[in-house]
Amino acid sequence: MEKLVVLVLLTALLYDVSSAQNKMAYFKIGGELTLKPVFPDAIKNILWKLNGDLVAEWVKDAVPLVVYDRFKDRTTLDLSTGHLTMNDMSQKDEGEFSYEFNDKIQAVRYTGKAIEEVPKPIVNTKPLACESHLDECGLSCYGDTREAGPEEEESNITITKIDSNFETFSCMMKNPVSEKKSDPINNPFYVEPIPFNICFWDNLCKE
Repeated sequence: MEKLVVLVLLTALLYDVSSAQNKMAYFKIGGELTLKPVFPDAIKNILWKLNGDLVAEWVKDAVPLVVYDRFKDRTTLDLSTGHLTMNDMSQKDEGEFSYEFNDKIQAVRYTGKAIEEVPKPIVNTKPLACESHLDECGLSCYGDTREAGPEEEESNITITKIDSNFETFSCMMKNPVSEKKSDPINNPFYVEPIPFNICFWDNLCKE
């Protein structure tokens, strides 16, 4: 049996890690970004901007959907929900996404931010020679995450003889654009279950 320790970098799995009026929208270079604002009324017209530049526009029964300039051929807009999806994201797509529904500027803004995938993590032990005669050992989940986002959760745990039912340990790093798992390491406190047979008088145990 394996025990998996998960280290999350940036708590959101898709986007939205900020205040109600300013939400982070993380993406990886070459990847996809979808923004999903919530609007209670029927939508009659839509206008999306990035850093003040027009991205997409639509007016029901008047202006067909238009996607502007460098956003063409990689942007889709759901006309019923107003959700915006962009592909082939680049560093140039960082910045503030704003939008108007039914000629009203919406209070919520999305801040686009490019981040890299997490590295494959490594499990380190403390002390380095973690052996069964010790009372406890420390495990840390390590990887260079400087470009993958700030660390939000504790990356260290302590294991003791109570954890003897886990044969191996591994850890996983996750951020909004990726997740990767370390190679497992053996648990020095693991105790292999002793096999046994249950026998009845009229049915003797056989080898």
